[in-house]
Amino acid sequence: MTKRVQWLALFLLLGVWAGVGIWVIAGAPEPQRAPLKYVTGRASRTEASRSQAGAGLQVNLALLEAARHRANQAFVAPKNIFAPLPTEKNAPTHTKRKAPGQAPAPVPAPAVAAPAVPPPPSPEELAAEAARQELAQYRYLGYLSRNGREEAFLAKGTELYIVKSDETIEQRVRVKTVTPTGVTLQEPRSQVERTIPLVEGKP
Repeated sequence: MTKRVQWLALFLLLGVWAGVGIWVIAGAPEPQRAPLKYVTGRASRTEASRSQAGAGLQVNLALLEAARHRANQAFVAPKNIFAPLPTEKNAPTHTKRKAPGQAPAPVPAPAVAAPAVPPPPSPEELAAEAARQELAQYRYLGYLSRNGREEAFLAKGTELYIVKSDETIEQRVRVKTVTPTGVTLQEPRSQVERTIPLVEGKP
């Protein structure tokens, strides 16, 4: 297709579009026009009805003043509901007058008892408490009967001891008795004793 044919096709399409636009504009109906009904200087019906309805209303000032006067007379001062009631029992029979210049007697302050401070523990009590704490560190793990004597397996932390009755552990704890159910230990200096039961289910 040559350029001349292309230009002719373009002009033809433009002419078709222009014809369609003119036909649409020419075929459109004209807008409807209505005459104005409002006339300048004439009151509307609603305003006229309002003025006619309010024409017969009047305010009677005498009745208003009488109602206000009745409201003022009906007002009563509020009563204090927290004021004490006057009774014959609570009323004082006689009041003692103070001499002028005499100061009122001071009210004695209530005595506050100081809390009792327990006395400090004695050296014997401190030694006994330390012995109880040391004996509580031992555990009874098991026993063995050998040559007619019972031997106990005791543990303290990571240390393991095999002891018999009347033996001493670390020169501080005496093994008093050994039985299949428990071991009785004694701290010689404070004479504090503790019976340690056998720990079940542990070697």
